[in-house]
Amino acid sequence: MKYFDNNKSVGFKWASGALVATFAFLGAQGASAADLTIRMAWYMPPNTAVADQGQEIANKIESMSHGKIAVQTFPSGSLLKESNIGQGVANNTANMVISGMHWWSNQAPALQWDTIPFLVDDASKLLNKLHGPLGQDVNKQLNRFGAQVIGWSFYGYALSYINNKHPIKVPSDLKGLKLRSEGKLSAQFLKSEGATPVAMDSSEVYTAMQRGTLDGGVSGLSSIVSRKWYEVGKYVTAIHYAPLVYPVQVNRQWWMSLKPGQRATIKKAVASTENDAVAAIEKEFNNDIALMKKNGNEVYRPTDAQLKTWQQATEAQARRNYLKDAGAKGKKILHDVDAPVSQ
Repeated sequence: MKYFDNNKSVGFKWASGALVATFAFLGAQGASAADLTIRMAWYMPPNTAVADQGQEIANKIESMSHGKIAVQTFPSGSLLKESNIGQGVANNTANMVISGMHWWSNQAPALQWDTIPFLVDDASKLLNKLHGPLGQDVNKQLNRFGAQVIGWSFYGYALSYINNKHPIKVPSDLKGLKLRSEGKLSAQFLKSEGATPVAMDSSEVYTAMQRGTLDGGVSGLSSIVSRKWYEVGKYVTAIHYAPLVYPVQVNRQWWMSLKPGQRATIKKAVASTENDAVAAIEKEFNNDIALMKKNGNEVYRPTDAQLKTWQQATEAQARRNYLKDAGAKGKKILHDVDAPVSQ
């Protein structure tokens, strides 16, 4: 089976059995005490909300199972990078991952819903919706690729900007800039404002900005700080308007092979970390701003009036483009998002 990243087909093949042998060796090391060993991967660097939650999930699984389930963690893209982690859980290279959804946008356009600016501005409210029809519909989409959602994580508030040319205060300031985009909808918006969007793995942006082949990028402050883009960029626009959802996913076939008690323990462990994850992205957003200001970056937060300008320029356009690509599936997801939370 062949899978796709945001721009092109990627055949995900292993040249030899070396990796499988390595996993077998590592699994054997922990097999004496554990009945099950999980390979868990994420690509976010240390000291980010996603990475912290990933490690907490691993710790909780081991403690709640009283050592009967061991977890081997592969953080910071050490096993799977941002560009191939979807394929990696689909083919069971990792049994469990934490990753964004919008990288499936070529195959499943409905999964880029959380990149629509101003769609939901409160992660706590969004988490409640994810535990209802919205989460069920997201899971159905991911099931198509052999993945199963077992809980929720948040990357943080996405769609902030960093660049080396000039401050970005309103959308028209994007004109002429060459920027790394954050998914398909982000790329369409940048293009509409006269910028040049570039699809690029977040781990490659630092070098591109350092060499001058890229003016900057669109991402959350989490990546701008943890990937150290702020070291090679001067102007930052911090916008608190789009909490990106990072489902905690497992390989569906592997998941169904587990004992019911094992599945229950793992889901309970993941659920116990979700509320702390919401609080963590709020804290991270403010801490990242303070760090960049201390570093000497010019950090700009739009006024309420300017935020309305951003909303007028982005939300309606993104919704139209999303529905054009996603059709009925996208319409159902937006209905889930817009619907009041059941009491």
